[in-house]
Amino acid sequence: MPWMSENIFRNLLSRPATRLYPAVKREPPAGARGQIVFHAARCEFCGDCERACPTQAIVLDTEWGEGGETAGAAWNGRNDGAPVWVRLYDPFRCILCNLCVEACAYGALSSDGHHLAAAYTRTITTARVQTW
Repeated sequence: MPWMSENIFRNLLSRPATRLYPAVKREPPAGARGQIVFHAARCEFCGDCERACPTQAIVLDTEWGEGGETAGAAWNGRNDGAPVWVRLYDPFRCILCNLCVEACAYGALSSDGHHLAAAYTRTITTARVQTW
């Protein structure tokens, strides 16, 4: 037992080996993959990002106004009968592989360096794509 006393005192007087996470948060390193950011003005609604996503976290859909034929009831913004292009992004399905960012030829998707914080409720981001 006396041979352990040196180890015990050294551990009592030193700092902890790990970070105290809730109190001390670490900034992500430069170039780290993070949450996907959507720029709706640049989107051409080609579907490359949807096809590239291995977890189907990105869904592109078309909805018609006036309560007519709807492919998905995600956006109720227009009533003139014209199609409304909708992009759905589920950040809790995203595995941060950035394949969608690489597949987007128009630069409508980018990645910021921050990760999504833990949450109790699941929120799906809905964005309306401008028609040309």
